[in-house]
Amino acid sequence: MSQEAAATGTAIVSLATPLSNSDDKCRKRALSRSEPKSIIEIHISNEINSSDNSCKRAHLEPEPQTDMKDEQEQQQHQQQQQQSPPLNNVIELSIEEQQRDRDNRASCQIFLQHLPCFKLQQLISSTPIPKCRECRRRHTLPAASPATPAETNSSSISINSSSSSNSNNNSGNTGNDIYCRFYEFRRLQYNAEGELSVAGFPNPYLEPTSADYAIWQPDSKTAPTAGFMDIQVCRYILLHAGDQFCYLWRQEAEALKLHENPDGTIAWKKAVQGIREICDVCDTTLFNYHWTCRKCGFGVCIDCYKDRKEGLQNKRRVEAQRGYDAYHWLLCTDSDKQQQHTLPELMLTQIIAGDALNVLGRLLHEVRTLWQVPQVCGCLLSKQQVRDEQLTQLIQDMIKESQLKQQTSASSLATAQKVQQQQRLEQLHAKKLEFARQNGIDYVPGRVWTKETLGKDPITSAFDNFKHINFLRKGLAGLRRFLPPRAMTLVHSTQLAPGVPHEWLCDGKLLRLTDPMHPDNRVLFQEVWKCGQPVMISEVARSLNLDLWHPQAFCRDFGDKPNDLINCLNGNLVPNQPMRHFWEGFQCMHKRLLDANGKPMLLKLKDWPPGDDFAEILPTRFADLMRGLPMPEYTLRTGNLNIASCLPKMFVPPDLGPKMYNAYGSALHPDKGTTNLHLDISDAVNIMVYVGIPTDEDSKPQLAATQRAIALGGCEYITRARCQSPDVLPGALWHIFPARDADKIRDLLNRVTLEKGFRLEPDHDPIHDQNWYLDDKLRARLFKEYGVEGYPIVQCLGDAVFIPAGAPHQVQNLHNCIKVAEDFVSPENITHCYHLTHEFRRLSHSHTNHEDKLQIKNIIYHAIKDCCTILTRALEERIDLELAKAQAEQ
Repeated sequence: MSQEAAATGTAIVSLATPLSNSDDKCRKRALSRSEPKSIIEIHISNEINSSDNSCKRAHLEPEPQTDMKDEQEQQQHQQQQQQSPPLNNVIELSIEEQQRDRDNRASCQIFLQHLPCFKLQQLISSTPIPKCRECRRRHTLPAASPATPAETNSSSISINSSSSSNSNNNSGNTGNDIYCRFYEFRRLQYNAEGELSVAGFPNPYLEPTSADYAIWQPDSKTAPTAGFMDIQVCRYILLHAGDQFCYLWRQEAEALKLHENPDGTIAWKKAVQGIREICDVCDTTLFNYHWTCRKCGFGVCIDCYKDRKEGLQNKRRVEAQRGYDAYHWLLCTDSDKQQQHTLPELMLTQIIAGDALNVLGRLLHEVRTLWQVPQVCGCLLSKQQVRDEQLTQLIQDMIKESQLKQQTSASSLATAQKVQQQQRLEQLHAKKLEFARQNGIDYVPGRVWTKETLGKDPITSAFDNFKHINFLRKGLAGLRRFLPPRAMTLVHSTQLAPGVPHEWLCDGKLLRLTDPMHPDNRVLFQEVWKCGQPVMISEVARSLNLDLWHPQAFCRDFGDKPNDLINCLNGNLVPNQPMRHFWEGFQCMHKRLLDANGKPMLLKLKDWPPGDDFAEILPTRFADLMRGLPMPEYTLRTGNLNIASCLPKMFVPPDLGPKMYNAYGSALHPDKGTTNLHLDISDAVNIMVYVGIPTDEDSKPQLAATQRAIALGGCEYITRARCQSPDVLPGALWHIFPARDADKIRDLLNRVTLEKGFRLEPDHDPIHDQNWYLDDKLRARLFKEYGVEGYPIVQCLGDAVFIPAGAPHQVQNLHNCIKVAEDFVSPENITHCYHLTHEFRRLSHSHTNHEDKLQIKNIIYHAIKDCCTILTRALEERIDLELAKAQAEQ
């Protein structure tokens, strides 16, 4: 068994036993195959390390325990000792590093630390300066004891070595990704005797250069990271993300009130290329203000500091791990006797250069006021008004002109005929707009004009929707807005977007678009997407090369490569199997792996392709997928409504996929889900690229079970009629629940857990743990007791399902399916992403969802920065143009 498999699962292992003589059919099937007869299955959970084996949990199955894991840990420890370099291994400095050190010695001036701490120790013979915890770990790692979780927690997950310009300097040519926490952060100085001492830390208002400010502050020279975004797109993003930024701004200001260090020092930690700073307590990305230990570099975020100060962070029930205190805070490693970090000793640190955060916060409110974007953040700056009528009229004209330019002529999906028609419409609208200006008529260009829409800007009138918010949740990340669900009819939607082929499912709440390339799909998509409702787009397969996504193609290209599999019938792990065993079973039942009872396993491929970039491992398929993605303005990495594209290149990019989901059909097991109930921190689109049935057995029982599963799933008549069509093969049954109902689902699952005699574990969550699949009985109880009803969706070949961030969902493959998903961050669901980041940080430290990989605060900041920059420049250019015209007329 591989070390990766041992690290993934717990120590509950079962070996397949020989087949019984009574089952001749299974015996023949097993003997005719070339695969190994004994398949190791490991029970897995979402825990990286099992910390309490004595507790009783609803999702665990009693199986015999072995000491296999202990033996593997000993072998792994011995290998680490053999591969570790000698303790006194000296790392030679480069010529450039030596010259720079000589210059610093000669000048005796203060300089920023340009070498890792372990290299600095080679340059000084006097009393050594404090080493950071990462460099100290490098020095002590070759010793007899292996690295503890406290020593290995932070360095490996905060580095993107492939894109880091400083990784070579920090690794010391040792091959270890160790990032010195004081690199370009601590100030040092040589005295006349050549002794090195710490000279404090950089000042955030005096040290930053113009290049440092360009990362954080809008200016007239730096181009926006997101690329092309027109006026309407910027206003749309500010409408949905502006209030969340205002809350983020106020939360950062609160850090100054929480600070307890009497000297009042605020240090500046420069953002370093390819490095993601994370909190050592909750693994959340450090956005700006945080607290740092001057001696070891330990860092803690605002939320953890506040919890500790206000007594909200309770002590752990279990005995503290080595290297941690009772609150799971890392101990200071400066001295031989490790000590706790106390709040007054920690130094307040910021990452943003100077006063750029406050500058952008004030600019945001000014821009939203000028450009007539509704503000419901409630702060005093949102109450300001524009008193210059000429400026207001000029901006209104720019808004109306931008609506003209945002027609389908600018869409990459429009045909030549459509472009020509739209150009004629634009000329007509331009004449009407000029006539309206001269006669004082309020005219707004658009595709449809009714009594309700004439004279209304869709973004300005969006405030009307906010007045009807039916659910406000006071959570850890401020107020969350939930717009009421939108139910529509074809009569209404056809008026909004004439010519867009579509239909309504789930009583008018689920939009199904049937032409993925129609240029006006966004009109209807945004109407339901902003309400947190899923969307389905069909016929996406017409834009893909389906031969690339066939099981035989994957078996041919990757059949010999090993990967972990999961048996969906019991959740056990089947580690390190050649993928040929999985892909061949897609079309042939007799080639499937057998479990301990000699029955074919119901397998899914775990985490493949792995964490590496999909584009590097599968470049041809990646290019094919990018060409066929529906709603490209949202789903492409460079889409102007995918605000993750606003993150500057120097930051570690979030892993947004694509990812593949490959599994056998489980319609014969209606209570077993392929993917259990869970929710994602970002939005996602999931495309069905292959649906198949094994050809070596009678398919009638499978087809009958599929229709029963669809009926039990609560699907309506239109969906059932579509699935009974001879040219449609249903692939997967989805149940997607509104994000507003996540707490009600949690309450039900916790009640069911207690009813079964199990106890509720602290720092765990029944949805995030992904241990539940809601069958028809649980769904009926959820509706009866809580009034919660989900969206039952049958995904067929070529269907793309859009899942909003924070929406709990589960999947059951009806037939063998290959699905590919791409994550994105839409402005409509940015509040849910922000809130989920806070939810995840409160999970157990060993939980797989505990770490914050999205960096939502950085994404929000830079999206707001880009939008404000574009709108400010557009207004300045228009004013210059109007002044030039006025001067020319004179």
